[in-house]
Amino acid sequence: MAKNPVTLQTCLAAADIVALVRSGASSATAQVAAAKSRIDVNEQQITAWQHLDWQRADSQAKLIDQKNQHGALAGVPVGVKDIIDTADQPSENGTAADRGRMPAADATAVARLRRAGAVILGKTVTTECACGASRATRNPHNLAHTPGGSSSGSAAAVAAGMVPLALGTQTAGSVIRPAAFCGVWGMMPSLGAIPCTGTLKLSETLDHLGVFANSAKGLALGIDAISGEDGIDPVAAGLPPTRLSATLAAPLARPRLAFLRGPTWNEVTPDCAERYEQLAERLGAETRDMGEEFADIVAAHQTVMFAEIGHNMWPLYERAGTTLSEMMRARLVKGRAIGAEDYLRMRARIYAMRMAFNGVMGDFDAAIAAPAPGEAPLGLESTGSRLLTLAWTTLGVPAVNVPGLVGANGLPIGVQVVGRRGDDGAVLRAAAWLGQHLIEA
Repeated sequence: MAKNPVTLQTCLAAADIVALVRSGASSATAQVAAAKSRIDVNEQQITAWQHLDWQRADSQAKLIDQKNQHGALAGVPVGVKDIIDTADQPSENGTAADRGRMPAADATAVARLRRAGAVILGKTVTTECACGASRATRNPHNLAHTPGGSSSGSAAAVAAGMVPLALGTQTAGSVIRPAAFCGVWGMMPSLGAIPCTGTLKLSETLDHLGVFANSAKGLALGIDAISGEDGIDPVAAGLPPTRLSATLAAPLARPRLAFLRGPTWNEVTPDCAERYEQLAERLGAETRDMGEEFADIVAAHQTVMFAEIGHNMWPLYERAGTTLSEMMRARLVKGRAIGAEDYLRMRARIYAMRMAFNGVMGDFDAAIAAPAPGEAPLGLESTGSRLLTLAWTTLGVPAVNVPGLVGANGLPIGVQVVGRRGDDGAVLRAAAWLGQHLIEA
């Protein structure tokens, strides 16, 4: 592997920043200044940020300090994926067609971050509309490799130590895959746990918001601050805020784990497959077969996702034309060509599989699975295969990437922890325990 010219910076965990700001040992203003110093070191090489506004960030921080607004995320610098609306910064959806777009209001998740005392530094790079062509962000562990996508900039910013927390989205693999490739904690909570209001709609059946962090506790703090119904997003209706921080506060006990190879296990490279099988044996994780009920999960996901993307984003196609990449245009045309009968049949299959998954989990606390076929691929043209994350997105279940393993070429490979829909606390506890185990192993 070529020598990496990037020196990864050390960033405090979100919980540590909150403690310092609340105690008066630091301030939101000081934390913004520290983040700027870290970003300045490597941003030119990594290109994690689509937009940064230091004057605005400093103003936010000073207001927090003046008003003594010490919420759950007091003084924590945060990056926001560029398909998530911010009323005071451009939200361009990773496409030239929306260059300079200024939303009328913050997304629900962003508004809640602000209320919790976080400082929104800027917008992180996304692939085109989170489903199209890859862009310029590089993997901090080796600049010749992709960071994954579509939440490329958020994963890279946390991995490089620029910020301790960043928002992403996942409709197929856009949180867990880049978290694995970049070697950071990432969580896609249960479908609807975080309202998608103010986020570019790709697929109402599959869209999730998620969080990247440099610790399991950071995931908990971030998700707790932005979760719970908002009265607007119907998928989130009736769902209370999560209590992941409280769940992690209790001592971690060894979870009862399953090992799910999943319906796309043949995508995993032989060396990584062997690593996961050895890990499962070491953990005493029982191998479980998902069975024929889930054999068509890829077809169901792809049919529903492309059909809904084609419908939701067709106005962009008509407005933007050749401003969109050839890849993006082809995907929208493909989606529009899917017939109603195929779409409805596959959506029904998704609902049936969601109901069946609890039977697969049995009485296990959580399950481990591969988050990607292997290490981040060489080159920036592709963000890597999404087939190892696609099943869990389709099922709407919580998924966490646990960093700590390194592949044969020296790049990170993660361990994905999944569980039943709504069991986010149990899944994150299992992931946190596993994180400790990987460090100690």
